Amino acid sequence: MSIARQSSAHKNRSSFPWGLALVYVALVAGAMVMTLPFVWMALTSVKPDAEIFGQTLRWLPSDFDFANYSDAYASINMGRLYQNTILITGADVIAQILLGAMAGYVFARLRFPGRQAIFFALLITMMVPFEVLVLPIFLFVRRFPLAGGNDLFGNGGAGLLNTYPGLMFPNLISVYGVFLFRQFFRAFPIEVEEAALIDGSSRQRFFWTILMPNAKPVIGTMGLFSFLWTWNDFLWPLVIAKEERMKTLQLGLATFNQESGTRWAEMMAASVMATVPVLLLFLFLQRFLVQGLATTGLKG
Repeated sequence: MSIARQSSAHKNRSSFPWGLALVYVALVAGAMVMTLPFVWMALTSVKPDAEIFGQTLRWLPSDFDFANYSDAYASINMGRLYQNTILITGADVIAQILLGAMAGYVFARLRFPGRQAIFFALLITMMVPFEVLVLPIFLFVRRFPLAGGNDLFGNGGAGLLNTYPGLMFPNLISVYGVFLFRQFFRAFPIEVEEAALIDGSSRQRFFWTILMPNAKPVIGTMGLFSFLWTWNDFLWPLVIAKEERMKTLQLGLATFNQESGTRWAEMMAASVMATVPVLLLFLFLQRFLVQGLATTGLKG
């Protein structure tokens, strides 16, 4: 009897998933390493200046100075920066989803000459860094016809400089969004679409009433990605927005870097206020992110 018990105990010990446990330990350690900078930023945002620049490293401040938040909010007119960033980001997210979904459906289901060649040509453009495209996009926005005092040929005015459409322009659609929606639509059962067309539904009605409601995971994924791209964009607003009233949050954060030094307490406080919406959106959409990446796959 004792031999059987020892054999059972040995079997239970040997069946413990040590490999899975090590994976979880590594994931927890990696999560802690990734989280530490955000924790340091939040704690620094409520530290007095004397403790930020002290010779002793302190994680927890001896006195929580929440005045850093009010000072940061007032010094860079964060209300206006929030307004601009939310407006631009919201418009880009909606455009990315709608235009990406429509273009993805065209490449996934419609048959026309050169479809594959055009799609692969678009994929190749994903390898071009945005920094290379800044100048031609700027010139296009600057010479946009009949905008900002320009004539029909794009001369005489400022075009879309210092305007909301100019700030929104580069992120209205992305090749990645087209690719993501195309992959999902290709995996969607074509029998459902054929049955809908036989019953008298048009392609437009099928797209809006059947296909898009079933594409919620991809919509959530693309919405999160496009939100992050636009919300954190620094280079394009720096190029296009020359007036204070048109600046975004990322440009506002840069104003804390001055010739006399960096105002670290106010910068950390403003960074926390700029980061919180991103974290909340990620927590809300993370399940769509996992589902979207799992359902799209890499089907050719």
